[in-house]
Amino acid sequence: MYSILISLLTGIALGVGYTLLDWWQGWAMGLIVGVLMAVTCFIVLSRILAKKFEPRFLQAQKQLQSGSTQLAVKTLEDLLPLARWQVMLRGQIYAQLGILAYGMEDEKRAVEYLEKASYRAADAQMALAAILFRRKEQGRAFDVMEATIKSNKKQILNYHAYAYMLNKHGQRDKAVEQLQRGLKVEPSNESTKDNLLRLQNDRKLNMKRFGMQWYALRLEKPPASMRQYAPGTHRGMRSKVRKQKRRG
Repeated sequence: MYSILISLLTGIALGVGYTLLDWWQGWAMGLIVGVLMAVTCFIVLSRILAKKFEPRFLQAQKQLQSGSTQLAVKTLEDLLPLARWQVMLRGQIYAQLGILAYGMEDEKRAVEYLEKASYRAADAQMALAAILFRRKEQGRAFDVMEATIKSNKKQILNYHAYAYMLNKHGQRDKAVEQLQRGLKVEPSNESTKDNLLRLQNDRKLNMKRFGMQWYALRLEKPPASMRQYAPGTHRGMRSKVRKQKRRG
């Protein structure tokens, strides 16, 4: 990423310059000066870049909220060439694009984006795992969920979604293990306690409590009261399916 490269080169240049001038403490202080300058330069560059990127993300959000899904996709795609300047930005953009494509029911396009998304983007990775699971590629789906949990250990839905897939695939014991992992992260979580008890008693998991964040994965049909919303609803950005197709 250019921001890292520029910061490192700046730090090296100043550190070497300080050492060659043979100022106080010589190379030892030159090394400290170089590191401090590299860190400072990276922070400043990151803030400058954030001010450039954030308005574009907000624009895409407003376009999505108004039902202009295709415009939101175009806004995010236009950001991709600039992603080389900022650390992890590319993975975040692909995550958003993948979720939008998934909400538009374009799974082929969604997979292309989601496979490039950051593992820190838990919603995007769960969407990818859900697609793979429905395609009967359970092994790949489980690999994605494992990697997602490792990168997002405190997000409880990850454990429940993984347990749901495992249980559906006939691996109830492994599903139990995932919920037990979730309890280690958040011992007082009532949803995890309840679903763990359900599995142990060979009952169906109760995923309704996770709302549209769960039903957006399309692993389970939402109740009638939620079916009017797009299956790709993400982080409160709700748009009706018909409205998306008409305006998109």
